[in-house]
Amino acid sequence: MTDIERRGTRVDGGWRDHDGFVGPKQPGTGPRSDPKGAYPTGPEVGQPMPDIRCPTADGARFNLHEDRAGRPAVFIFYRSAVW
Repeated sequence: MTDIERRGTRVDGGWRDHDGFVGPKQPGTGPRSDPKGAYPTGPEVGQPMPDIRCPTADGARFNLHEDRAGRPAVFIFYRSAVW
């Protein structure tokens, strides 16, 4: 992690990082730090997805394999800029 990734300015509502994002923790700590070393990104193209059960964006329950009923699917994960 570079020095710039650790810099932050205390502002109302948290900490502002060098990209302008405001989060609850100081940059370079906890969930605002970058993963170190090899970082798994998921199955390779063509490999089956694991058994995924999660809430949808609107809070409904979702089961990847049951809900797609054998049909092809595109599964998109997203998260906020501050994690």
